[in-house]
Amino acid sequence: MELFKNINVDWMSKLWLFLSASLILLVVGWFSVFQHGGFTYSIDFTGGTLIKVKTAQKPDVDGLRDALKQSLGAADVTRFDAEEKNLVQIRMKKIESEDSASFQNLGQNIYDTLRGILDKDKGQGKQDLNRVGIDQLAATLRESRVLENMGRLTANATIEETQRVYRELAESIVNHRTEQGGLITDFGQLGSLPGISNPVLGVLKQHYYPGAFTVLSVDSVGPKIGKELQDKATKAVLFSLLGMLVYIALRFKFAFGVGAVIALFHDVLITLGLMSLLGKEISLIVVAGFLTLVGYSINDTIVVFDRIRENIKLNRADTFLTIINKSINQTLSRTIITSGLTFISVFCLWLLGGETLDGFSFVLVIGIIIGTYSSIAIASPLTYLWMRYLGTAKEKKVYKFA
Repeated sequence: MELFKNINVDWMSKLWLFLSASLILLVVGWFSVFQHGGFTYSIDFTGGTLIKVKTAQKPDVDGLRDALKQSLGAADVTRFDAEEKNLVQIRMKKIESEDSASFQNLGQNIYDTLRGILDKDKGQGKQDLNRVGIDQLAATLRESRVLENMGRLTANATIEETQRVYRELAESIVNHRTEQGGLITDFGQLGSLPGISNPVLGVLKQHYYPGAFTVLSVDSVGPKIGKELQDKATKAVLFSLLGMLVYIALRFKFAFGVGAVIALFHDVLITLGLMSLLGKEISLIVVAGFLTLVGYSINDTIVVFDRIRENIKLNRADTFLTIINKSINQTLSRTIITSGLTFISVFCLWLLGGETLDGFSFVLVIGIIIGTYSSIAIASPLTYLWMRYLGTAKEKKVYKFA
C-alpha cells in the first residue's frame, strides 16, 4: 500500500530549514528547563511521599494545604483527574528514614491527620467504613448475630456456613465501595444491595461511620533510593543511545551511526523540553516511554538507511545527495502509515489511559511526531554533512559528492 506514488521531493534542499526548526524547538524547550531550575521529578527520583485521596465533597485545596503544613510540615496539595471525581494529590518531600516500619507509621500519621481535618466531627468512637477490610467487617457482622436474629441463618447452621454467609455479605459491601471509587458517603447507598436489610444497616451504623474521604494510595521513596533510581534511569537512556551508535556503525558506516544517534538525542531533548514547557513530571514510567521512543525512532531511521545502502549499489552514477532524496521519497509512504497508526494508538492511550499512564503516553505521542520528523529531516541530512566534511577521501569518492 502506498499513500504517495511517484513522489519527488527535494528534501536535502531544505536541510538548513529543518535544522533551524529543530534548533528553535530545542531553544524554546530548554529555555523553559533553565527558567524552572531544572525538570520536575516525581518522588521516584526525589524521594518523598505521594498520597492520593478521594473526598466526598469538593475538596478545599488551600484549606488542606494549610492544615497539613501545620501538622505534617510542608505539603504540596493539588487536584487531579476530572473535577467531579474530587481527587486530591498530596506530595511530601521529606522522608526521615527508609525502613518499612517508618513508611507504615507515616501512612498511618497521614490518615490520622486527614481524619482530624476532614472527619473532625464524625464517627466518635466508631471506625471508618471506607477503611475497614472484608475480614474485619465480616467478623463484626458475625458477632452481632444479625442474620440469626432475622431468621436468615438457623441455629443448626455449621460454623463454615455461617462464616461463608457473613463473608459474602461483607464482600458485597466492600465491592460496592470499590465500584464507588473507594468511598461510601451515606449508608443509604447500601440499601439496594442484596442481603442488606434495615437490621444489617443498624449494625453497620452502630460500629461504623461513612468517612468524608478515603486514601487511595500512599507511595513512599527514600532520598537514597530516589537518587539511585535517577542515576540508573539516566544511564539506561545513555547506554541505549551508545548501543544504537555501535550497532549502526557496524551495520552501515560510522557516519550513519553518528547521524542516527544525533537524531535520537534530538528526539529525546526536544521531548524533554516540551515536557518542561507543559509542566510534566519525569518519573520511572516516563523513562520507560523514552526508551520505547528511542527504539521506535531508530527503527524508522534504519529503514531509510537500508534504502540508501540499496540505492548506492543500484544507482552508482547518482550523487549521494540524489540517493538520499530518492531513498526518503521511496520509504515515505511506509513511514507515514506506520507512524500514523502507532500515533492513533498512543493518542487514544493518552486520552483514555488515565493519570497513571499520562506521562508515558505523552512521551510517545510527542516522540512519535518528533521521531518521524527526525528520521526524514534530521538523520539523513546529518549523515550527509558528516560524510561530506569529515569523511575520508575514499568515502567521498564512493558516495559521490559531485
